Amino acid sequence: MTRAAYLFLFSILLTSCSRLFFGPDPEGSPIESFEYLKEEVGQRYSLFETKNLDWESISATYESQIKDSMSSEELLEVLGAYLGELQDGHVNIYTDFDYSRNWDWYLDYPSNFDMEIIERNYLGKRHWRTGPFFHTIIDSIAYVYYGSFSTPIAGKYLNALMERIEPCKGLVFDIRNNGGGKLNNVKMLASRFADTTRVPLQFYFKSGPGKDDFAGPFDYKIKPSTKTTFTKPIVILTNRKSYSAATFFPALMSAYPHVTIMGDTSGGGGGIPYHLELPNGWNFRISTSITKDAQGRDIELGIPPDVEVSLDPLAVQIGRDNIIETAFQYIQDKNSTKKEVPQIIEEDQGQE
Repeated sequence: MTRAAYLFLFSILLTSCSRLFFGPDPEGSPIESFEYLKEEVGQRYSLFETKNLDWESISATYESQIKDSMSSEELLEVLGAYLGELQDGHVNIYTDFDYSRNWDWYLDYPSNFDMEIIERNYLGKRHWRTGPFFHTIIDSIAYVYYGSFSTPIAGKYLNALMERIEPCKGLVFDIRNNGGGKLNNVKMLASRFADTTRVPLQFYFKSGPGKDDFAGPFDYKIKPSTKTTFTKPIVILTNRKSYSAATFFPALMSAYPHVTIMGDTSGGGGGIPYHLELPNGWNFRISTSITKDAQGRDIELGIPPDVEVSLDPLAVQIGRDNIIETAFQYIQDKNSTKKEVPQIIEEDQGQE
């Protein structure tokens, strides 16, 4: 595949994680479906080395469990467990009656999030809901909760949000429990927080059956918007359920000096999924890329916070979110110690 073809594919994949590609017509036995899955994953999956996985060994464990006499439910159970060995939230099999999934990337960890506390004691009754953004201002610091990157960001909503937070001395941007969505939303939002043009991420796409067959790097560039930007201190709150696009966002924002990541390590999901079809007609998707941040880290396993803070059960008992309060105090401290210097924003073409 040429570089131009990869860039075209890349532009499509950035739009969402919806179904994009299909394979053979639906016909095939359980054994045929297993063999197809084994081969396609073995050649296309991009993160074996990241996770130190031996696909041949894993396949040998499951191959003996596949029988042509098994029911659809039994087949899905085995194939779902088989793909579950990849420990990847972007890997699923979809049927008419159920779909396999791996949620260990957040179910095995504390939630560090309580939306009821946020609504009752931080957003309150008079907060603003501007499109997908729930926000308020407390002690001259803006607090914004954005629950899903799947929710479109209309320019008018983003303009209204930026106008409202512009006088504030800092921003707490909360993406805890954000399961991801469209990378175009990530780019649009990041352009409003960018101080200058940077290349905070690079993509590598699987290009052949060999373990080292990758095309790339392909730069993911962020330019400051030509409209209002906010480059005062920003704290982004993450937890283990901040997945996919909600890991891409803190990964790229961590390249900016005025941004601090706080909370727990994000859930990961740095591989962009590619969709295929089994011989029996079931659809499945697997990760076929690697994403590295400005520090050269593969973001598949999540972005560790600059400041690690866990939700304190004692604080929860009295209706407080100590992660939010630590973020507010962090911004207050930043403002009390920084020297007054003029902000310089590079003039550049924006995203909207």
